[in-house]
Amino acid sequence: MLTFRPATPDQYDDFLRVLKTEAAEYLAATLRHMGMTKDEFAHIFRTVGEVRGIYEGEDLAGFYWIEKRQEVLHLHALILKRPSQGRGIGTRVLETLATKFRVTVTAIELSVHVSNTRARTMYERNGFAIVKTLKDLGFYIMRKPLTLNLG
Repeated sequence: MLTFRPATPDQYDDFLRVLKTEAAEYLAATLRHMGMTKDEFAHIFRTVGEVRGIYEGEDLAGFYWIEKRQEVLHLHALILKRPSQGRGIGTRVLETLATKFRVTVTAIELSVHVSNTRARTMYERNGFAIVKTLKDLGFYIMRKPLTLNLG
């Protein structure tokens, strides 16, 4: 059973460690493109949007970072620890976000590095499509429209 809890202040460092371990190449490219230091990035993710821990039982499986921007929910990061990858957890996180935000946003948007075919395939399987390519950064912007199910 998955649960999602607000990240505690001490978990922000865990989030950065997992991000640096599991997505170091993507993080470095993003920071270079944005002209941002790691410290500036650390400040932004602590103050913009919401970071939640993803738990399987009591075990921390990873984190997600979201920000509601008008009618779009932006998924800044979905990072799973290596032992939790490939087990359907990412799909369940996406399904939970779609269900929770379906009444307040029209779409979920995210970016994925062009070399991360495994993640891109998972997002496509979950209804996301590429809507823009940031060639200079090496990222695809992907979007999944949400519709309110009244039936």
